Amino acid sequence: MGNLLEWYDFAVYAGLAAVLATLFFPAGDSLVSLLASFSVFAVGFASRPVGAIVFGRMADRHGRRPTLLVVITLMGVATVLIGVMPTYATAGIWAALLLTLARTAQGLSVGGEFSSSTAFLVEFAPAGRRGLYGSIAYLTACLGSFVGLAVVFVVRMLSTPEFLATWGWRIPFLLSFPLLAIGLYIRLRVHESPAFTGAAAPEAGPLTTSLRTQRRGLLSLFGITIGFAVCSYTVLAFVVSYLTTVLALPASTAFPAILLATFVGSLAIPLFGALSDRVGRRPVIVAGSIGTACAAVPAYLLLGTGTFGGVVAGQLLVWLFVAMLCGACPAAFAEMFPTRLRTTAVGVSYSLALALFGGTTPFVSAWLIGATGSPIAPAAFVVVTALISTVAALRMRETVGRGLPT
Repeated sequence: MGNLLEWYDFAVYAGLAAVLATLFFPAGDSLVSLLASFSVFAVGFASRPVGAIVFGRMADRHGRRPTLLVVITLMGVATVLIGVMPTYATAGIWAALLLTLARTAQGLSVGGEFSSSTAFLVEFAPAGRRGLYGSIAYLTACLGSFVGLAVVFVVRMLSTPEFLATWGWRIPFLLSFPLLAIGLYIRLRVHESPAFTGAAAPEAGPLTTSLRTQRRGLLSLFGITIGFAVCSYTVLAFVVSYLTTVLALPASTAFPAILLATFVGSLAIPLFGALSDRVGRRPVIVAGSIGTACAAVPAYLLLGTGTFGGVVAGQLLVWLFVAMLCGACPAAFAEMFPTRLRTTAVGVSYSLALALFGGTTPFVSAWLIGATGSPIAPAAFVVVTALISTVAALRMRETVGRGLPT
């Protein structure tokens, strides 16, 4: 549920980026305002590695369950606070600073969420089904994105421009409160991971131990995540503003197409997780990375048609390979490290890659369009990073068939 809440928030922020840009970062040029809005989007990622260190240590020393309770609470409260914040017209520069602080708190939370929830799911999985169980982390995350975009679409359709700019934009953020309540209810009723309770004594310094003894795994995870992050946040974050701002498509065309592609793509994730249990993590990750590099330019060309069918086809073309990575990566990452280092090692390497590449994807993509004047320029960013991930995936050790490291 924490992953769902996390991606719900990021989808809401991405879906409302053009609106937030004018409310918190007013400027004469809409692209400049959008870049400022996406820079705050990136701030949430910049604080992720810090959250990964803090909450990774907590999870490796005190357990996955208490850590998951803390991070979901922090995320939910920060998201609700965005919904009640004053805008630039009311508070001036303080509005932008408050939004930045809230995004920082969300980033700290997310830094501990993914690695803790992934470790929790994989450690609970029966032998031979860790890929399927681990894929649930991304299934719920992508469904959270679907729900967030759906809420934004409904609010946009039912709001006048005046209402959207005053109160309408707040509604999706405030709706995160019931998601927080449900998530807390569920997490209060789960037990600690059996792998954690049966593990050896905790490491005094899981981060320093990981850096000293797990360098190959850390580098493999970082390299794989580079392309994974860019393609994921292209289809889950940047595409909304790309269609509505760059291509100037009406929301009535853009949002239904994105929602359909997101829903279909999300359902494919556990299928590839299960496939990785049969054929191995590495073949699925390599196929996903190569496929992403090959699909980037055709996908942007399809999006550029501006038709409902073209937008859906372009999205699904990338989603096919994103689903491969979402299905196989969680288990592969968790299987690289021993139990008492798992959440710290996964969290730090994963969060650092996301901060440098995922969080900057909307900003870099928008900048490339502005710098080149070409609406398909962001495809080059996807291709280059996907090729880097392909090399990293080819060099990773296969983890299927080995016991979960203790």
